[in-house]
Amino acid sequence: MSPRFQRLIAFVVAIATLVPASTFAENRSRGRTQLEADMARVFGRRSTGAPQETILAAMNRERAAYGLGPLRLNQTLSLAASDRIDDMFAKRYFAHVSPDGIQPFTWARKRGYRYSLIGENLAVGYRGTSVVDGWMRSPGHRENILQRSFDEVGLAIAEGSPQRGYRGPTVVALYGTR
Repeated sequence: MSPRFQRLIAFVVAIATLVPASTFAENRSRGRTQLEADMARVFGRRSTGAPQETILAAMNRERAAYGLGPLRLNQTLSLAASDRIDDMFAKRYFAHVSPDGIQPFTWARKRGYRYSLIGENLAVGYRGTSVVDGWMRSPGHRENILQRSFDEVGLAIAEGSPQRGYRGPTVVALYGTR
């Protein structure tokens, strides 16, 4: 990774943590900002790498505070989370079940992830690690982060929002246990 690209990532992460967020997220069991446009140019619609690692580290800090082991980032679950985001943007929805009835676990299954337990957190409008703070204030989302049985997570981030009226970025976290 070039030093210029590393500096750009550090700048985006630093700015993202300072921008106020509008939020909307569900629990399963209006326009683009310049930052979003810059992220799109750097990452494309989906982001991989540094932002996911930052969110993972924040989730693992929360887990450690409760005496739980860390989550590991799983590539297959991350690909499933990316498929999920693509579907939300293509069909313009933000919900745990797609308009055509596709459940969150379907994305993991399509990617060949064999699980005994799976969960999903969605968010839109949170920047950087503030998404984890938001999830921790929501009982259902907190339950997924602190689920003792979960040991893997897949993360996908997309600039923008799949629905009008909300600002991005959009985040999908798929938690799993094999």
